[in-house]
Amino acid sequence: MENSNNITTTQSGGKWVLPLVGAALAISLGFNAYQGSRIQTVDQQVAAVNTQVAELRQSLTKIETQTGTQLSGLRGDMTVVKTEAEKIAKDAARGASWTAQSLAQRHADKLAAKLSKEAEGNQKLVAELNTQLSEVKSSAEQSSTQLSGVSTDVKQVRTDVDATRTELQNTIADLRRATGDMGVMSGLIATNSTELKALRELGDRNYYEFRLTKNDKVKKVGDIMLSLKKADVKKSRFTMELNADDRKIEKKDKTMNEPVQFYVASKARQPYEIVVNEITKDTVVGYLSTPKVQVSRK
Repeated sequence: MENSNNITTTQSGGKWVLPLVGAALAISLGFNAYQGSRIQTVDQQVAAVNTQVAELRQSLTKIETQTGTQLSGLRGDMTVVKTEAEKIAKDAARGASWTAQSLAQRHADKLAAKLSKEAEGNQKLVAELNTQLSEVKSSAEQSSTQLSGVSTDVKQVRTDVDATRTELQNTIADLRRATGDMGVMSGLIATNSTELKALRELGDRNYYEFRLTKNDKVKKVGDIMLSLKKADVKKSRFTMELNADDRKIEKKDKTMNEPVQFYVASKARQPYEIVVNEITKDTVVGYLSTPKVQVSRK
């Protein structure tokens, strides 16, 4: 009973199998058709994409070609620009160099002119110095010649001085002393101009020469006043009046070469002396001797 049921069931089930299989087959076929259609569509799309890619590649190649051409042109332009720039730079450098050379030349010309002017000035200075040097040399030579002459003259003067000194010493040795009219021993007495010169050389006293005549009412000799009253040639005597310290003193009948002495109280402690060496008619010649030290006599 159970088998019959199973068979029945199987049989009843078999009724549905065929339709299901067919449906499945139909579905499979439909799916396959759909799949095929879809694959075809995809292939078409791939082909279209490949076509676009090919076109893009062509465009890219074209662009690359154009770009290469443009780059070549730009490179050429850059080369031209570079060449022009180098030329301009060279021209500028030449210009700068010329400017620098011009400035340097100007500076050199100015410096040369300055140096030339200074050189001319130096030459003039050198010429002047040479002239002055020549003058100095000439003056030195003249001075040397003069010096030689002076040296000779000095030697001669020394010889003359030595001779004069010897003569003076001899003259002084010949001089004599005498007692004056006041009883005072006088200094050395000069009897002529040579001996008077010797006395001056000694420098012990002051000496004033005079020539006195009767026509000279009063004559100043040294710091006193003298007047001749009488001159006796035969007797070699004279009389004179002197005025000293506002006091008149007459020296009467004095002889030639006699020391005529008197004091000037306001001037010296030692006596003044008058010595007459020559007596002629109405004239006497002699000298006044006064002390070197002028001190009042108390």
